[in-house]
Amino acid sequence: MGSMVNAQVSKVTGTVTSSEDGLPVVGASVLVKGTTVGTVTDIDGNFSISNIPETAKTLVVSFIGMKTEEVPVAPTLNVVLHPDTEVLDEVVVTGYGNFKKSSFTGSASNVSTEKLKDVPSVSVQDRLAGSVSGVQITSTSGQPGAVASVRIRGMGSINASNEPLYVIDGVPMLNGNVSEFSYSNSGNSLMATLNSNDIESMTVIKDAAAASLYGSRAANGVIIITTKRGSAGKTKFNVKADWGMSDMAINYRPILNGVDRREILHLGLKNYMLNAGKSEEEAIAYADSKIDSYAAEPWSGYTDWKDVLFRKGTHQNYEVSAQGGSEKTHFILRFHIPSRRV
Repeated sequence: MGSMVNAQVSKVTGTVTSSEDGLPVVGASVLVKGTTVGTVTDIDGNFSISNIPETAKTLVVSFIGMKTEEVPVAPTLNVVLHPDTEVLDEVVVTGYGNFKKSSFTGSASNVSTEKLKDVPSVSVQDRLAGSVSGVQITSTSGQPGAVASVRIRGMGSINASNEPLYVIDGVPMLNGNVSEFSYSNSGNSLMATLNSNDIESMTVIKDAAAASLYGSRAANGVIIITTKRGSAGKTKFNVKADWGMSDMAINYRPILNGVDRREILHLGLKNYMLNAGKSEEEAIAYADSKIDSYAAEPWSGYTDWKDVLFRKGTHQNYEVSAQGGSEKTHFILRFHIPSRRV
């Protein structure tokens, strides 16, 4: 008979380093899986564990901000930890730099369009409405693409403009009326030329640091817009379509239809003859002879003006996009087909 003796590891030494720069990870936890036996790395990233149980097979190496690694038990180990992007601090992107949210002292509000992607919106201002505290948006015209009044925490001037500065992918743009045939805020807004579905995120800032970078243009606040970009990998196609309708919210002002208006005209003609001293029969006969000529006028008759002026409005939007690319080149294509009837 023969016998076999399995070598058992009772002590493990090793080093823990970072994959980003190759430097030692100080304070990383090294624990024997399923037990309370473990240690932490020293200033050089080294560790040593003695009295390892005979049944131990795996070591668990972890550190805050890095992915946990499980390695087999061996006398000597060199463990490399990789950063865990999912547990990084939230970052605030401004026009003058990127900051951790915990250390940012300015005033900034971020709007992620991921939460609003299924909300139908025509303009950029529609995406901001109700999403950022302190931002007041007023539509001065019902015309599609009309200039909207945007105020970030009140007005800063009496005679000058109170509109904020828009920065799209790092390029400052002044919003305003781009129509040569309109006046005041009833024209077309420059922001209406930007498809709201192309926006990745929006940041609203209004503080001294923003003013120091953009000057007096940032006195009323800055709206930083980051558009969507393609990513490396297989080409992805997205199709989005929405359809809707609108009608009168309330019947706030009842009006006469054609038949009702004809009866009032007939009564008016009858009373006219009664005031002239005619009898009841003569007044009715006169009204009957004249009512058709009055009702035949373009502004009267049996026309139901409410039905003509107020009808159900419908809108349709169809959008097809494709994004993809390689490690060096990214692309995103979008085709937007709006169809609206008022």
